[in-house]
Amino acid sequence: MMTENDMFERLKPLLVEVLGVAPEKILPESVLVGDLGAESIDLLDLSFRIEETFGVTIESNEIEREASKRLPGGVYEKGGRLTEEALTEIRKALPELDRGKLVSGLRKTELPSLLTVRFFVMLIARKLSEKEGATHA
Repeated sequence: MMTENDMFERLKPLLVEVLGVAPEKILPESVLVGDLGAESIDLLDLSFRIEETFGVTIESNEIEREASKRLPGGVYEKGGRLTEEALTEIRKALPELDRGKLVSGLRKTELPSLLTVRFFVMLIARKLSEKEGATHA
């Protein structure tokens, strides 16, 4: 079984390829959009490469999809800002996100600014674990 550090080391070259940044600039706490200069098209490319490398799918709207799935009939956003209910469900659905940044008044458009390298490592680890559990069930 791969450790988080193993996954980080496998993810790093993908980030170098997609974002064109030097490997030494990629740290677990690096924010893809802010620190590493990722744009939405880069996140799509990264998702594709993660699927090829790790065999798990990460959708571009993963955060919104997970929260919406848990809020059937509930209000996800109001006036462009995430509702308290949505924030609560995002915290439950994606514990990989920094809870300190999931605050009242967060705009939906600010979600990409929460995506760190560590977030992707932990999300990949969880999805691999779920996939492994499903194959043994």
